[in-house]
Amino acid sequence: MGTDLYRDGLARLEAGDGNEAKRLLEAALHEAPGDAGVMHALSRALDLAGERARAVELLELVHAKAPSEPGPACDLAIALLEKGEDARAAQVLGPVLEAHPDHPRANLDLALALAKTEPDRSRLHAQRAGRSSNADEREQAAALERVLSGQAP
Repeated sequence: MGTDLYRDGLARLEAGDGNEAKRLLEAALHEAPGDAGVMHALSRALDLAGERARAVELLELVHAKAPSEPGPACDLAIALLEKGEDARAAQVLGPVLEAHPDHPRANLDLALALAKTEPDRSRLHAQRAGRSSNADEREQAAALERVLSGQAP
């Protein structure tokens, strides 16, 4: 893979420069067609550059290629949740949680996907997400648990 292109693309992505990240990551993908890591990074750059539909299409491809990889699956699940496709989001997260049952973000995203239809299962996944080392994930999990228990957020 074009490691320098990939690394530079990630740096531009972290700096918030979606267009330059997209350019670099597209070049890296050209050098390493089908590389799931490059495809995932490119999907994030496309999203940042305002190309949401193309980003989601790429996430679908990455997920099909590596269904138990947490990053792409979680990003795809959130995109599906935003479109109201909660059941599909839950389905996408299944292989991730089979492979990584304690993955905080996957548990949080699954809790969100199940909140309307399966509140008890949702609460279980929110509790798992509440053990995250990431403060934002812990806060989101706690807020979801409060909503699920009928308390004010």
